[in-house]
Amino acid sequence: MLKRKPSHLALSFIMALLVASVSGPQYIFPTYGTSLATKFHWTALENSLVSTACFLGVSFSGPLCSWMIERLGSSSTLRVAACFGFFGNFLLAQTYIGRLPSHFQLCAIYLVLTGFASAAAYICALENQSYNFRHHRGMAMGFTSAVLGLCGLIFSQINDHFFKNNPNGGGDENTYEFLMFLSVVTAAGMLIPSFILGPLSDDKKYDDEDVIYRPIYPSDMDLDDDGCSSHPTLVDDDSHDDDDDDEFADTPLLANNINYNNHNIKKPINYAHDTVEVMNEQQKEEEESISGLALFTHPVSLTLFVALFVVLGIGYVYLASIGQILLSLTDDNENPQHVRNIHVSLFSISNCTARAVFGTLSDILKNRYGIHRLWVYWMGIVGLILSQLYLVTLVSSSDTLIPCTVTMALVYGLAFGIAPAAAAEFGTNVSTFYTNTNKIQYLYYM
Repeated sequence: MLKRKPSHLALSFIMALLVASVSGPQYIFPTYGTSLATKFHWTALENSLVSTACFLGVSFSGPLCSWMIERLGSSSTLRVAACFGFFGNFLLAQTYIGRLPSHFQLCAIYLVLTGFASAAAYICALENQSYNFRHHRGMAMGFTSAVLGLCGLIFSQINDHFFKNNPNGGGDENTYEFLMFLSVVTAAGMLIPSFILGPLSDDKKYDDEDVIYRPIYPSDMDLDDDGCSSHPTLVDDDSHDDDDDDEFADTPLLANNINYNNHNIKKPINYAHDTVEVMNEQQKEEEESISGLALFTHPVSLTLFVALFVVLGIGYVYLASIGQILLSLTDDNENPQHVRNIHVSLFSISNCTARAVFGTLSDILKNRYGIHRLWVYWMGIVGLILSQLYLVTLVSSSDTLIPCTVTMALVYGLAFGIAPAAAAEFGTNVSTFYTNTNKIQYLYYM
């Protein structure tokens, strides 16, 4: 069994990154999605339904994945995810080669399975990072999220270098091989870490030589039979040395700071000193959390929903349709597969960068200048509008589409970089935070 040793922690960290690297089918789909639509002659509506299937599987399986982790544990959940991830891509490959019916509904179901598998595996990876790296959660989970965003870059480059389409008509075979490769790699990337990931126990044992015993001196303070002090003030007196203890003189103890009237704590019968109000009314109002129906009626939450609805909706539609856009722009002298992989890679890199940069930018603007995080969203929406205007007016080739791809990816990553911090504004309580985040996510996923 792995222990909390540096080498074991490093191995656990690497395995979590491995899981994240195969947990982004929604970013990998554009690599082969155009080949599916061309092969089966899907209509625009059918292609739209299939292209969003991965996204639906990832989005709406959150409660089920959390329930599986609580019931089965991370290791068993990863193994179940490996099975679903393998069969989802495997069945899609067999459909592509003609061994299974090519109904678009079945292809959508296969992609939903891969989305569910990736969501379960990614949650297991985050749980591992959160538990084993308590003092560096931000860094550990940030790296994990960044690797997830790079899935498109990793697999698009693999597709571009090792599964090149044959110009003489062998493209179908290469796409089939890539889907088979994807099914095996996805299963292996989830199955192998299942034997390693999990809470690392502390094997440190204490011997008598390691234990430091500190002397206990009698105190001048009288104690009752129940061990409570009968001193009326519970304040250190000035009977100590004048020079050494001046900084600790007249320092109230913990019991003197408790407001028994407002905290529903029973006051000791032998404690007669008047208590001090530590938290004022303004601080209490600031600590209150907003959830439930109040969340949907709060103007900030409504603004956040509208911003996410616009940014993520348009961003993912662009990502899923980038192959079809490039088909209409690619010249006869260009390789469509290579051009498509370049744009998917650029989208992946820009998405990953935006998650880190704009999250930090929102902290700086809020803490230093008092600018709310939502203003960063609106700046992103302005950039989104300008990008759309550029797309419909100036884009005439695959090269001129590159600025539009980068801008769309930056705005798309902006949403994921700021959404958790914006949801935390409604309450830092753990249960409240996850409840609000899930509710907002379900709304804009719909």
